[in-house]
This record gives sequence, structure tokens and C-alpha cells, in this order.
Amino acid sequence: MRKKYSTIIVDDEPLARKLIKEYLQDFPDIEIVGECKNGKQAVKAINEENPNLVFLDIRMPGMDGFEVLEHIDLMPRIIFTTAYGDYALKAFEVNAIDYLLKPYDKKRFSKAIQKVVDRSTKSNDELGGLLRVVQQSKEPEDYPKRIFVSVGRKIISVQLNDILWIEADGDYTQLHTNTGIYLCNLSLNVLEGKLDSSKFMRVHRSSIIATSSIEHLERDGEGGFIAILMDKSKVKVSRTYAAKLRGTIW
Repeated sequence: MRKKYSTIIVDDEPLARKLIKEYLQDFPDIEIVGECKNGKQAVKAINEENPNLVFLDIRMPGMDGFEVLEHIDLMPRIIFTTAYGDYALKAFEVNAIDYLLKPYDKKRFSKAIQKVVDRSTKSNDELGGLLRVVQQSKEPEDYPKRIFVSVGRKIISVQLNDILWIEADGDYTQLHTNTGIYLCNLSLNVLEGKLDSSKFMRVHRSSIIATSSIEHLERDGEGGFIAILMDKSKVKVSRTYAAKLRGTIW
């Protein structure tokens, strides 16, 4: 190991924190700069210390591990430590640094540390992997109330009530909101399947509109419409979707 790595340990179980500290004794170039027993403490410590690495439990009282990621300013390398081997973790194993499924032994712990050492610089793939985990883990209801996006090295949530319309951008989408435009890592087709069809409607092969954001419609002379939104944006409504939209709002 060529450099000093600073790390913060986050777990609500004292024995779990103790085990990580014990295993880290074999890695003198990893310096523990913080120890937290809940998500609120973790957010404060991570934002103050800006560590290279965080051992992060997922299920904790109050703020869970995924919510911690929403509130930190700079994304460190993350190793999740948890007793729950659910779908989100399987997805994370492919896209991010690693996770340690409790109970784990020293050999498994060392393998996770080696993955950290092997990555000398942060990559967009790491952040993308974290973002995919957050997207998958935050869907307890039939329709989500927010969509997670990355802004710089930070993951933030965009409230669906703030979205005016959604525009396809290759395999991604742009969320046009009251406060700005955000790039989302989900495709338009995937988003369409997640959204409440009573509030959002596909109006073109490349766009979805929040029906509540429509101020009025103007005919385009081709059997479709131009939707004028509350912020004066103009979104084309193709002939294919025109009748359905008209029947919804009139």
C-alpha cells in the first residue's frame, strides 16, 4: 500500500465497529479518523473529515446507509457492512467497491481492502454503481416520491412533485424541474414504468410530461400539439399521444 488512507467506521453495533478496528490492525496504512453509531453522526463526520474510505452499515435506526449517501458532499469509497444480502447488495457487488455480509472473516475483509487499494483514483463507475444501488433500494411503494441523481460527486434526490417534464438523453434522461435540469441514469422507458400514469404521461417517443404542469395546448398543424408548461417550456406532443392527452386534461 503506497499511501495513507483515512477511514470512518459507521455501524450501530459496538461489536461490529470493534471487529473492523481489529481487522484494520493488519493494515497500518489505513488510519481511522472517525467512528459513528448512527447515520446522523456519519454525515457530520464524513463531511468534516472527507475520508478516502467509509465502512457503512445499511440498516441503522433513523437514517440508514443509503440516506447517508444522499447527504454527503464528496463521495468516498464505500464498503457496505450488513447482515442483509438483498437484491440491492447483489447489484452493488457488480458496480461498486464491495460489501461485507455479516458475519465475515478476516480473509473476506482483506479481499475488500485490496479492492480499495487497487483503485488508485475514483471513477465515474463507482458513483454510477452507488447511484444504481440507491435507485433500487428506495422503492418501497408502488410509485416513488423522488428520483436520485448525481451532481458532481454527490447523490441528491429530486422530488417528483417538482418535475415539469422529462426528456430522453440517449440511455439517460434529463429531469426538467422548477429548480433546474438534472441528468438521471434511468432511461425514459424505465422511468415511464415507475411513474404514476395519473400524474405523468408519455407525449412523445422522447418526452414525458407532468400533466399538472401544462398551462395550455396549441395545435401544431400535424395532428399533434405543442404543450406550453407553467414555466413557458414548449414540449411537442406527437399525434400518437395527442388524443390520449387531450382526453386526460379536457
